[in-house]
Amino acid sequence: MSNKNLALYVGGGLATGYFLYTLYKTWKNASIPVPDPSIDKAVFLAAYDRLVAELLYDADDHPQECVRWTRDMIAYNIPGGKNTRGLSVVQGVRCIAPHLLKDPEMHFRVCVLGWCVEWLQGMFLVADDIMDHSEQRRGKQCWYKRKEVEMIAVNDALMLDALIYRILKMYFRDTRYYTCLVDMFHEVTFHTTMGELNDLLTAPIGNVDLDKYSLPKYKHIVKFKTSLYSFYLPVAAAMLVCGLPHPGPAYKTAYEICCHIGEYFQIQDDFIDCFGDPKVIGKIGTDIEDNKCSWLVCQALLVANPKQTVVLKANYGKDDKQSVRKVKDLYKELNLEKIYQQYEEDSYKKMNSLIDTRSDKQSKGIFTWLLKRIYKRTM
Repeated sequence: MSNKNLALYVGGGLATGYFLYTLYKTWKNASIPVPDPSIDKAVFLAAYDRLVAELLYDADDHPQECVRWTRDMIAYNIPGGKNTRGLSVVQGVRCIAPHLLKDPEMHFRVCVLGWCVEWLQGMFLVADDIMDHSEQRRGKQCWYKRKEVEMIAVNDALMLDALIYRILKMYFRDTRYYTCLVDMFHEVTFHTTMGELNDLLTAPIGNVDLDKYSLPKYKHIVKFKTSLYSFYLPVAAAMLVCGLPHPGPAYKTAYEICCHIGEYFQIQDDFIDCFGDPKVIGKIGTDIEDNKCSWLVCQALLVANPKQTVVLKANYGKDDKQSVRKVKDLYKELNLEKIYQQYEEDSYKKMNSLIDTRSDKQSKGIFTWLLKRIYKRTM
């Protein structure tokens, strides 16, 4: 065994040991039978360390410079978020088949599957930041904005996508649902990129045509750009692990509920992009400058009078502070914050009703958990 392989072997062993120790320690210290969210996250983060240690174990065919770059790129772009998508997989299994998490190795695999969803999110964010000319992400400089990176980030986004299927093969190829998992990730990635394309073609930077914007158009974009990978994918992946037959009615119900939750989540995102504090949300919102087909501009077009519409069309999509300020002032004049607050309350009641009437006893817990996690979020 080469020195490098020995180091990787030892590193992987240490990471595995740390994961198992974290799992034991958190369960031992828990005062309730089911670990609380902070304990779940501690185990989830420990699984990441083991996963990264094992991921590039056989990269001997490639220059060490490339391997180091990949490790650094992963460390910069994958951890650091709220991990809602990844933790949704763990929570889904906990709600549907909690006995599976009693086996430490199975618990690790479930965490790995959650990290695959986080990996997908990381890939989309790296690409999205390039397309949107964004400056900050998660409180730090966007990956492509780093001087040593720039357009290498395009290849890095492709690398992150490729690593998802490497991870799935490493940890799930011996399962009966492996093929279905791979197919699910491919399908969700396809529909998400189509949703992104719809967004880009509807609202290209520098070519403003607000006549193309409408709430039905917006909802279609959101369904495919956000809802499927952020909410449906982690829930459906958990259902597969738990043995729910696919396709089946449980997945159809999950699709319906998750699309509603995803729409609510994206509308929150649009509101936060405009009115959120960059120090709190970890990025500088640019939806107005980038000519985004956002919920706010669609609402403004619905309620504005002709004079206000002229102001909106004259300033929306322009990358200068004065125009952005005029649009934000118009939003305030139109009481969009109040309209948003009313939407949030109405939507919350509607989603709870949908969960109560459509989901079964086992899966209800994951939908309730998701909704509770994002309700009235500010970042």
